[in-house]
Amino acid sequence: MDKNNLVKELILFYVTENYKKYILDNNIVSINEDQIPSVIEELYSDRKQHLKVFLKESLKKMQGKDYMGDLVFQNLCLEIFQDDELCK
Repeated sequence: MDKNNLVKELILFYVTENYKKYILDNNIVSINEDQIPSVIEELYSDRKQHLKVFLKESLKKMQGKDYMGDLVFQNLCLEIFQDDELCK
């Protein structure tokens, strides 16, 4: 799996798990449609930095000696997170 697909899959996994946790923590079956924007804003703002840490740690574990390096990782994060509205 190339690095872009790996990062994409890790982000999808992270978002899915945080959605499940939000549903459980709030004892709901799903998020009401009218609340989706505010929930996304809250979760994104609260978890953005943690997502970066999760990505870095996961990539280091998964890639081992083939890890892209911190500089490349930082550049990748800059590219991914440069537009918060698009990310949300």
